[in-house]
Amino acid sequence: MALLQPPRSSYTKASKKVWFSYVEGSNKFQHDLLGITNSYIAGNLHLQFPEEEPLNAKQIEVSITGTEYVHWTEQVIRTCQVYNASTNSFYTHTYVETIHYIHEKQILNRSLILWQSSNLKNNVRSKKELYEKVTNMHIPFQISLPNDLPPSMSLDTGNIYYNVNAKIKRKMNFWKCQGSKKKIKCICNITRYSPMPMTDPFRWVEWDDQKAWKRGLGYDVSMNYNTFGPGNPIIVKLALKFFKYDLKVKEIFVGLKEYHIFRASGNVKSIKKYAEERSVSGDQFPNILNTHNEWSHNFRIEVLNDKVNWTTDRYNINVHHKIKIKIKFGFFSGKKNINLERMVNIENILEES
Repeated sequence: MALLQPPRSSYTKASKKVWFSYVEGSNKFQHDLLGITNSYIAGNLHLQFPEEEPLNAKQIEVSITGTEYVHWTEQVIRTCQVYNASTNSFYTHTYVETIHYIHEKQILNRSLILWQSSNLKNNVRSKKELYEKVTNMHIPFQISLPNDLPPSMSLDTGNIYYNVNAKIKRKMNFWKCQGSKKKIKCICNITRYSPMPMTDPFRWVEWDDQKAWKRGLGYDVSMNYNTFGPGNPIIVKLALKFFKYDLKVKEIFVGLKEYHIFRASGNVKSIKKYAEERSVSGDQFPNILNTHNEWSHNFRIEVLNDKVNWTTDRYNINVHHKIKIKIKFGFFSGKKNINLERMVNIENILEES
């Protein structure tokens, strides 16, 4: 069975004579469930050099590295005084300066020596005798991953990315402008998983009390969890009780809001947006109330990994989420909208089979 290989586009530094492949029966480097079980990367390193031009090498090393990177720019209007020699005077010059805010930090570096020349193993001191001729070589490798490793993440302003690297220490060749090291680098996607969470019920209630009577509307809103993901959709149970028949409700809104906070060079950038939204128009209520003037509905939001980013609690890249519930009244009702919210976690929860 032929071994699958990473696509050429995933190499950020490539060679026609050195490449990676996945282990048999796999299409990725990562194995097992990081965050639930011990996880590791595994693959094969392949070297293929012609017999007439072998590689003179003394050591081959494979590593996995991880980087946290944040970058954004801001345009700032500046002024300065410029001297005009023809008029012997100064004038004010206005210009736009682009400021770059950058943070870059290595968060993982684990390596493994795959091969050494016999003389290097035996501590031979002569540099000329350290190298061996290599033509064809296929070496498997496996490197464990830390349990607290964050997943790969690609946001507009910040990224967390991983690479599988190979470094070959070889004999320098001045005539071919070849240095003492040959490297290849390939993107390695790291996925983190979470088990099904324990229930964590939460409830907002103003159902049949003085506040509800005065407003003309009572509500009972509840959630059974505070952690959601592909295997655990968001379900908001909402019930309304009308005490005033002429009360106009414009809309019932439930949304999952995502917040990004980036820190770099002593500055902070914040971004927020709704990842998912659900709503019911108030025009429907006269037709859907029961005999007790009550209405209930379960708002369901499926958490899809192509529409939402996982909750990430890091200093330089922070992603957090809130469930927003809004009961909106008509513009001329004289009533304040009801705004409820709860901080929640969005994680890569395994779907139950």
